[in-house]
Amino acid sequence: MKNKTVIEKKGFAVLMLAFGVLGLLLMTHHIASYEAILRPRMDFLIENKIITNDISGITFLRMFTNESNILVDVYLILFAIGIFGAEPLYKFTHNEWLRGAVTLNIAVTGIIYFTVLLPFSQSFPMEKGIWFSNVINIWNHLITPVFFTALWFFPVVDKVIPKVKYALLDLIYPICYFIMCIILGAKDGFYPYPFLNGQQMWAMLFKDKPYDSTIGVLLLVAAVVILSGVFFGVACGLGGIHNKRLKKAEKKETVKSK
Repeated sequence: MKNKTVIEKKGFAVLMLAFGVLGLLLMTHHIASYEAILRPRMDFLIENKIITNDISGITFLRMFTNESNILVDVYLILFAIGIFGAEPLYKFTHNEWLRGAVTLNIAVTGIIYFTVLLPFSQSFPMEKGIWFSNVINIWNHLITPVFFTALWFFPVVDKVIPKVKYALLDLIYPICYFIMCIILGAKDGFYPYPFLNGQQMWAMLFKDKPYDSTIGVLLLVAAVVILSGVFFGVACGLGGIHNKRLKKAEKKETVKSK
């Protein structure tokens, strides 16, 4: 049996459990506080492009950032419980494809935020009740992506994974996410990101020119294809990291045994 990595020790499992619980509490506050704190100030927030959601707090769940963070929090809690002795959860969370899929989603959240969204983001006003949303924003976009992606460098299985196969399977969730956002957006008008709406992309690129629905659809398809390519590339990269570290460890063991 292989030696346990640091993340499989009970001391670290306590940290993972606390991290997951705190993350869910912050997300609950983020959603529950919308009606009482953010919605009364919607005019200011929309005018300054800080937020576009004027439907309800629960609609925040359509944000990929929030969904990927929730997946991480739930996984961390289940992983920790498995380390504490729940055998079914131990086996479930030690599936390297599952762990890789969760890592992929949160890693892309961080990558997209820092490379695309950060230049356009603005801080929430430092008013009573609103300033805490900045804390949640940093937690969801910086702390969680960095923390959980770093855990990938500590393998919990000692088998080489088929990185291309896993990468293709990992595309199921983001593609389904894109499709659902487009369908729901067409129904109620809320799109969590402008690249999921052909009309919004048209307005950003061509401004006052009359909207061309054909080109709008092509822009939408192009955005989904490009984003899917990003997910696939990152997934292959994560798989490559796992396999490289495993082969390196096996090489060291071989040298020691000689």
